Amino acid sequence: MFVKPSRFLSTGLAAGTLLAAMAVSVAAPASAAQSNADDTVVTALDYNSTGWRYLQVPPSTEAPTFYERGFDDSAWKAGQSGFGTATGCSFNTPANVKTPWAVNTDILVRHWLHIPRDAEQVRIQGTVDNDAKVYLNGHLVQTAESGHCKTGAIDVVVPANYLDCCNLLAIRGHDYGGSTYLNVRVTYIKPTRA
Repeated sequence: MFVKPSRFLSTGLAAGTLLAAMAVSVAAPASAAQSNADDTVVTALDYNSTGWRYLQVPPSTEAPTFYERGFDDSAWKAGQSGFGTATGCSFNTPANVKTPWAVNTDILVRHWLHIPRDAEQVRIQGTVDNDAKVYLNGHLVQTAESGHCKTGAIDVVVPANYLDCCNLLAIRGHDYGGSTYLNVRVTYIKPTRA
């Protein structure tokens, strides 16, 4: 015995087909279009990395060239990320905070890193409480306004023409009070050549 399908079932199938067609027709972001399944993601600088130079300053302090490659940071302290307070948000823990960053101050941080010339999609990701200006080789690549405890507010793919083999990542973190936190990583795609 044949049972006639419900008109709701055929309407649901039609809607599902329409949604699937719409999803397929949406263009992939330019960054996604450049990679393929054989590419390898490499971490050039990881969370909780050592080798940072940093300086804490009052928020009104001008530091117009700290993000330039030629800036002399030899008088700055050396530290490990993450920078922050030991209490506050879920990431303000001894496992994540390696170097203290005082509340109601700005923190200037610098780190040199090597990225191969054939690297693609160099991406800076991280978390800041509260705001940050992120620079690579003197270029402002992102202004992150995360507010309070917003994970992943720093997320930018660096334009290829900003890259060199020896690169300077510089960040100015800004705090509004309560707690502080800054921790980032840098990754890139190393294409697999046939």
